[in-house]
Amino acid sequence: MKDYRLFILLTIFFLLASGSIVAQQQEKVDVAATPVGAAPMWQTSIGDTIRGKPHLQASSAVLVGENGSVRSFFMSSTPLWNFDARGRAVPYIARSYEAATYVCSTEGVFMAINRVGRELWRLRLERPITYSPVVGWDGRVFISVNATMTCRTASGHSLWTIDLGSPIAFSPVLDTTGSVATVLQNMDFVKVNQFGVVERIRLSRLPSLIVPLDEGELKSYVLLYQSGEMEKIVFNNGAREGSKLSKSNLRSLPATPVAAASRASVFVVTLRDGRVLCLDAGGSTQWTKNSHEAAEERGSANLTIEKAAMMFDERGIYIITTKGVSAYAPEGRRRFVHRLSTECSGVPALSDEGLLYACGRDNILRVYKIDVRERTVPRNRFYGPEPEGSYGMGSPPPSPWVGDNSRYHDVSQDRVYEEMSAVIRSGQIGNNEPVYVAYMMEMIGFFIGYPQTSAVRPLVNPPQRIRLINLLALVGSRETIPFLWNIFDRDPEPAVRRACADAIGVIGVDPTGRSFYSYHYLLTPNNPNIDPQLVLAASSSIAMLCRFSGPPLAPEGIRVLRYFTNLPSVPNNVKAQIRNEIEGLFREGLDQMIE
Repeated sequence: MKDYRLFILLTIFFLLASGSIVAQQQEKVDVAATPVGAAPMWQTSIGDTIRGKPHLQASSAVLVGENGSVRSFFMSSTPLWNFDARGRAVPYIARSYEAATYVCSTEGVFMAINRVGRELWRLRLERPITYSPVVGWDGRVFISVNATMTCRTASGHSLWTIDLGSPIAFSPVLDTTGSVATVLQNMDFVKVNQFGVVERIRLSRLPSLIVPLDEGELKSYVLLYQSGEMEKIVFNNGAREGSKLSKSNLRSLPATPVAAASRASVFVVTLRDGRVLCLDAGGSTQWTKNSHEAAEERGSANLTIEKAAMMFDERGIYIITTKGVSAYAPEGRRRFVHRLSTECSGVPALSDEGLLYACGRDNILRVYKIDVRERTVPRNRFYGPEPEGSYGMGSPPPSPWVGDNSRYHDVSQDRVYEEMSAVIRSGQIGNNEPVYVAYMMEMIGFFIGYPQTSAVRPLVNPPQRIRLINLLALVGSRETIPFLWNIFDRDPEPAVRRACADAIGVIGVDPTGRSFYSYHYLLTPNNPNIDPQLVLAASSSIAMLCRFSGPPLAPEGIRVLRYFTNLPSVPNNVKAQIRNEIEGLFREGLDQMIE
């Protein structure tokens, strides 16, 4: 009888304990009001071991478990989603500026997931990826498999695929020009730009770390080797194609490097013994400090590359390990040390809000507020910090046709269109991208450069503008969205405006939500020329943007759609179709703000 009572008491205890964990998961935390402290701000059981770093973006974290689970949490503790990868997910993921997550299954199915866990698109690869994809400045995604690198737009359209000639042997990194840098098994260091153009130079061995530097006009990389040796590779954009990279030796580090980061022309390195070094572009040491991992600071002084990471941004320098964080000002003054009471299964991650996401060996995610300094880089209210640079696709250099007035002849337009259409739809636009984008913008927006042109006798007729807009959508750069806003606002032809709205939806991303303003402004109740088909196109575009980005953009879009349903000049059958769009967004949970 006593054993039975003991069993009942233990059962009640465990039920209460599990209930407290659930309550802890559901209780929302006010991040701004929470002070810095050694105790977790919140914690939750995740039921899987997390070996890699949590992936942070737009105030949320994505975790990939050892058993292939993929789940996301908001910074206030709200569970956002638990994605079914149709099998196990490999631990190599990336996140975009809009908080889309890119993940691959062990069967080689590569998928894009939006901020609320909805699959956006998928791509079947020849095998699973073994390195994390890289997201470029305008949302394009670089995906590496064996010796192949492919580039896709944010909405999944192919831009190019290249064979590098040898399997990739080093996790690709985004450099200070928006290109991808990596090393191949044949020891070629390669720089692959956004258009698939490759520059390469032969190395003698495989580096441990690659640190991109921005020295103003000069772009370079410091390669760190396990021996402590350093090598510098300089990219000279003015040199002839195929010989833009050159290398030279730098002085050696005093011990094995395990982590590094850079900001402009300065880089920082953490050594195996726990020391942190700050160096200039020439490899000269500016200062040296001991981190929490050094023997002098009660650390193990035996770090490995799997147990350490570094960050260097406008807040300062952070050395993050499985046991804690040391923070420094750029001049070397130590700001704080945060030690973890439980060693993590993988390296923790530090967010833009100063939150540390740490996954313990006990499979519990603990989130600490360790820094009062938030990032100060430009942000918008829908996403996190803006991309570090631009590819110039919003305002490309003039096309080769710009001085040729015969380009406005129908025969010339048809010929160039057929050439571009074949290349773009083949998924291999590659280095033609800036030339084609420039031509399309010049022809679509011809009236901007020629304001005296009569709308009755246009240089480029509406059907010709529409087909070019449709092609521009397939190129899919986020940077072309402001151009499409401008045409939507200024083109006198409703069919062209509809094409712009469709194109914005196909591209799938809107940096600021400015499209909603354009749609709202032109579809006012006082506008006697409201085109029902334009309302439908704008509604479809808004719905597509909502589905790609999720909250907080989606609730804004839903409000605009509701506004459309109250326009007295919109026919009832069109209103019914808009309501169907709204109901679909509600079913997918996109009406809810994330808190």
